[in-house]
Amino acid sequence: MNNVTIITPPDVLLNDTSSVLLISPTEHLKEMLQQSVDQLTINLNIFLYEAWFDEHEIPWVLSVSQQKNIQATILDLDNCTPAVRAFSSYFISQPNTFYLTNDSVTPYNLISNNRVYDLQWLKNILTDRGNNE
Repeated sequence: MNNVTIITPPDVLLNDTSSVLLISPTEHLKEMLQQSVDQLTINLNIFLYEAWFDEHEIPWVLSVSQQKNIQATILDLDNCTPAVRAFSSYFISQPNTFYLTNDSVTPYNLISNNRVYDLQWLKNILTDRGNNE
């Protein structure tokens, strides 16, 4: 059994627990994350920035993305507000950011090859960290 803690702006939680930052997820993406997390036996923090959150919370999401315990940032580009999309190249340039999009025109792959279509890979990243602690 694992403990999952959901953190939303403006709250922060500074601990050594494995963490995921979820930016502008759809309901479907949240369900995929829940399915991945249900299979884990480690504790997990999920920092959640919803598309409908106030734009004044963008400094929060930028700050959280820089925390050392964030194993993965998952960015749903198709669900981002214009304000969050303005920072998308920053997020995508980070090595631990994985992004989802249906946009086949914008060449995000020039910044990062971490485009994903599901969250099957997430369990491996989180389990590897949990085994190394």
